[in-house]
Amino acid sequence: MDFTALIQQLFSDGQVLTVPWGIDYFSVLVGVLTGALFACDRKLDIIGTVVLGLITGYGGGIIRDLLLQNHGIYFMSHPDLVIISIVISAFVFYFRGLFRHLNATVFFADAFSVGMFALAGASKAVACGQGIVMSIMLGGITAVGGGALRDICVGETPGIFKESNFYALAGLGGATLYVLLAWLDCPLGIAGVLCVAVAVLLRYWSVYFNWKTSSEVDLTPKVTHAVRGAEESVKQVGRTLKAAATEDHRSPLQVLRDVFLLGGESSSVKKSPVASQKYELVEEEFDKLKDNNEN
Repeated sequence: MDFTALIQQLFSDGQVLTVPWGIDYFSVLVGVLTGALFACDRKLDIIGTVVLGLITGYGGGIIRDLLLQNHGIYFMSHPDLVIISIVISAFVFYFRGLFRHLNATVFFADAFSVGMFALAGASKAVACGQGIVMSIMLGGITAVGGGALRDICVGETPGIFKESNFYALAGLGGATLYVLLAWLDCPLGIAGVLCVAVAVLLRYWSVYFNWKTSSEVDLTPKVTHAVRGAEESVKQVGRTLKAAATEDHRSPLQVLRDVFLLGGESSSVKKSPVASQKYELVEEEFDKLKDNNEN
C-alpha cells in the first residue's frame, strides 16, 4: 500500500476516489467474518457458513454493480479475495471458539466495514456520473445489502427493517456526507475519511446512547386534532365576522378589510362602539387561531 500516494490523494481534486486495496480487502473480509459468525450462531454447516460469509461480504457490492450496469462487478474481478474469503469462513466454522471473547473487536470492525462499504458504493456511483440521490442510495445499499441478503437466506426479517440501533442510518449518513462533499468539490480523499468517520460514530453512538429506529409511529391522531382545532377556529371567526357585519350593516369582506388593511381603525369603526367591539372580537379570534397553529 503506497501511503504517499494516499496522502496526496487526500488533497487532490480528482473525480475518482481510489481506495487502497488493503482497506478495500479488509472491508470485504470483515463482512465475510461477521456473516460466518452469524451462520455459526444459526447452527449451519460448513457450506452454509461459507455461503453466508460470501453473501454478507459481497452482497451489497453485487447489488450496486448490477444496478450500475456495464461498470464491472467487483466480485468477479478479484478471485484471490474470493479464495481468502472462503478460507476465513472455513476457519471461523472450525475455530469459532476463538471469537467468543472478541465481541468488542468484531463490533468495531463491523462498524468500520459499514463506513467503508458506504464509501465504496457512494464513490463508485459518483465516479459513474450518478446524481446525488442515486449515489446516496447506492452507498446505503452497498453498506447494508449483504447483511439484508444474509438474513433473508436464513428466513429472518432483515435487521435493518426492524427496530434497532443505527445500522442502515449509519451507512446512509456516511454516504450522504460523502456525496454532498463531492458535489461541493471537496477533495475526495477528505470526503472519504469523513464518510467512514461519520458512519462509525453514528453506529457507536446509537449503541452507547441506545438510539433506536422506531417500529410504530402514527401521527394521525395529532394531525387530526390539529386540523379539527383549526377548523373550529375558522368557523368561530366566521361566526364573529358575520355577527359584526350584521350589527354594523356591512359585508364580511368589508369587515375583513377594516381589520386587516385598516387595523380596525376606520372612521366607521370609530363612529360605532358596537362595531368596534365586534372587530376586537374578530382580532381575538384570529390571535387564537394563530396560537393554535403554532402549538
